[in-house]
Amino acid sequence: MGLWNLIRGMDTKRMRETARRVAKESGRPTPFIFCDMVWCGFKYQAGYLDYALFHFWDLNGAQRATVLTRGKNNRYVAALNDRREWDVFDVKPEFLARFAPFVKRKWLDLASCTVEEFRSTGEELDRFLVKPRDGTHGDGVEIFQAGEVEDWAALLSKLRENGQTLLEEVIPQHEDLNALWPGSINTIRLVTILKDGRAHVVAAYLRVGNGARPVDNFNNGGMAVPVDRDTGVILCAARDKAGTLYDRHPVTGVQFQGYQLPLWPQVLELAQAAAQVVPSVRYVGWDIAVTPDGPVLVEGNQYPGHDIYCLPGQNPSKIGLLPALEAVVPYKSL
Repeated sequence: MGLWNLIRGMDTKRMRETARRVAKESGRPTPFIFCDMVWCGFKYQAGYLDYALFHFWDLNGAQRATVLTRGKNNRYVAALNDRREWDVFDVKPEFLARFAPFVKRKWLDLASCTVEEFRSTGEELDRFLVKPRDGTHGDGVEIFQAGEVEDWAALLSKLRENGQTLLEEVIPQHEDLNALWPGSINTIRLVTILKDGRAHVVAAYLRVGNGARPVDNFNNGGMAVPVDRDTGVILCAARDKAGTLYDRHPVTGVQFQGYQLPLWPQVLELAQAAAQVVPSVRYVGWDIAVTPDGPVLVEGNQYPGHDIYCLPGQNPSKIGLLPALEAVVPYKSL
């Protein structure tokens, strides 16, 4: 019955569309790709989007088994993260309050503040950022200049209507990250698993902006690039979600591979300390900005995304992220 329900729940229309696109890219027949997608779903818990993103058609069985697919990622989240504590990470004002020693910036809940509190905070900061209190992918992020606001009451009303009910101080960025791209805060994604009181770093990536939007998110026009977990050195070319590889940033011209990220020991120390705050949520993707004065937390993700890790073009070995997680917590033990 469970297998039948899984089959009935498949979006076969989108699967067929994806299979046709992948078939064209891979040079293989569409029926073969479609059947292989279904097989990989059952065998490796890989959805059809995983199949396309990670180029499953180009992997052998041993390599496929190492990919951290959506299904396997979900199992880690369910096993390691207490659902009762998810709101601490999902609702941004709760996160900012709970992790205040690592956030180190002013913020205001626009859902409950007065117009005067909004105006005085905005004018104090001069330049401020607004975003949804429970948003993802960098959606709804805007930056305002206080001197350009003509009617604070009207703006507050509009932001509430739009669901943009969190105001934050704009984070000043370290000059070495500004050199890569000054148009957004380029955040470090560190994924940790807490075990025996220690946060084990299982993945390290830099997300870099690339366009008019003031965000670095991979799903909103940004790029991602793997970083050596021990040294903080960028390992290869950056990649966007469309699969385009960039040896250098297309605007600033800075070369990615070999670039040293600043204050790396302090970045690791921050993640280690932050992981102790909610110990019942053991598997977290931390988004960390580096300021001239040191690293700060942007947010924590109790559901670490799996779609930026070990992507084609950045991963010559074709070995996925799962072995790094299994070195800390074996998948079969979940």
